[in-house]
Amino acid sequence: MPNAFTDWTIDQVPTNDRTDAWQDVLSHSYREWQVPQRLPAQFYARVRQHDFAGAGIVETICDPCTGERTRGQVRRDDELYVGVQLTTGGRERFRIGDSGIEVSSGDLVVWTTDQVVQFEVLERLHKVTLMIPWALMRERMPERRQPPSGGKIESRSGVGSLLAVHLLALSNQIESLDASVQGSVSRSTLELLGIALSGQQPSATFDASAAMLRRVQDFILQHLHEEDLNPTRIAEANRISLRYLQMLFQRSDMTVSGYILNSRLHACRQALIDPAFRRLQVSEIAFRWGFNSMSHFCRTFKERYGVSPTDARREAQHAAGDA
Repeated sequence: MPNAFTDWTIDQVPTNDRTDAWQDVLSHSYREWQVPQRLPAQFYARVRQHDFAGAGIVETICDPCTGERTRGQVRRDDELYVGVQLTTGGRERFRIGDSGIEVSSGDLVVWTTDQVVQFEVLERLHKVTLMIPWALMRERMPERRQPPSGGKIESRSGVGSLLAVHLLALSNQIESLDASVQGSVSRSTLELLGIALSGQQPSATFDASAAMLRRVQDFILQHLHEEDLNPTRIAEANRISLRYLQMLFQRSDMTVSGYILNSRLHACRQALIDPAFRRLQVSEIAFRWGFNSMSHFCRTFKERYGVSPTDARREAQHAAGDA
């Protein structure tokens, strides 16, 4: 891992070179990766990376894209790393070996560089990853004889929740953390990780229902702007029954209508805090993503985020002005 802090954005790169540059940055940050598809001209990515007592903290923001770590790249790698990723925004799908998982905001996932891995970013992603050499983990965790298996760590409660909060705080404070205390903080981090790994969930095997759920969710995200998006239309478009559609979402403890509403609110919030949409009024943003009532939009937005849409935009502009 590099010894110095780096802050890279794709805006620095000519459009024709961006796919190669993105592949190089991924490989510099997470060991060697391959980007199999050319990136669109409007693709955005930013990577901030810090050395951390022999490990690395990598904060990444990127638009939808794909990447893979092939069997050949795994064989060429002479040092094993363990990646512990906290997703703070967006949605990403992993295939680790023969199993697959999907992560969204608040999820923790662990993976190792000795496995064939594929990822697909489904919507703009913001994540923090701790990249730890396996040799360092063995030194600090002598009781752990094998690297962790790839998969999710429960992050909504218990030790996993503490680990998620810790990684986020570590990412926010790493620049101001004195080098003299980094070793102690690293040991505490690895102790917390070791406890969380003891309750790790195995990777969920892909099945037909999970694949159909992802297909339906992708359809919803593509049609959020349409006012007539409803469960009946979604079921017909995907050639499944309304009852089966409802059953798919019951697996994720959410209704179809609830998923549509949450996705619209998320899209509107992203637009409200994005300077690129500053010229649009709040009502234009709401209507652009399928709301047809401003009172309904403002009420549900405040229920979801604790502030009004106008205040959310004002806070984001104030924060950008202070940066």
